[in-house]
Amino acid sequence: EWFYCEYKASQTGLLDAAYLAQAKSMMTEDEYEQEFECSFTSSVKGSIFSKEIRAAYDDGRICRVHYDPSLPVHTYWDLGISDAMSLWFVQSVRSGEVRLIDYYEANGEGFPYYAQVLRERGYVYGTHWAPHDIQVRELSSGRSRLEVAKSLGITFAILPRVQDTKAGEVEEGIHAARMLFPMCWFDATKCAKGLDALTNYRRDYNQRLNEYKAT
Repeated sequence: EWFYCEYKASQTGLLDAAYLAQAKSMMTEDEYEQEFECSFTSSVKGSIFSKEIRAAYDDGRICRVHYDPSLPVHTYWDLGISDAMSLWFVQSVRSGEVRLIDYYEANGEGFPYYAQVLRERGYVYGTHWAPHDIQVRELSSGRSRLEVAKSLGITFAILPRVQDTKAGEVEEGIHAARMLFPMCWFDATKCAKGLDALTNYRRDYNQRLNEYKAT
């Protein structure tokens, strides 16, 4: 048996407001959240989605999220580098709520393996979404991964590429994700590895200049 209790400085009243204000002025926001507010994410220096994940914890949106058989499960794939892949399993409701019910990732496996993963999950699927680069043809076979997947019964819809604006393609994607976060509910157990990956998505740090890079 175990017991867990969390005491945030902002809620206990044990430290006066002047002390907390002084501490906040001397620390970065992440440092303050880690030391005084029991943050789960601020220990990852430069974490891009730390505020959003912290808010999800605080709002109780990281919890047990049940699969609803009356709703289709849409999958969202990240092809990653080389042959690494990650999959989010998502159900959406008319209110705009986005339920992330499951997550899976693996390295060194081909589409036959992931087709089996989909079957074993036993969900009723809606749309399988893939990034635009799934259309690239492999030199060895001359076939694209889109064609290989279709031959195995996985028909993908292709997400449009984020427009490369002045802010940059990656920054536009980060902004879009931040806008979506408040509507997201995550299953704490099945999405644990995905949440860990989101928490560790961070900006590179320039030790010489003591500042974060754009990358």
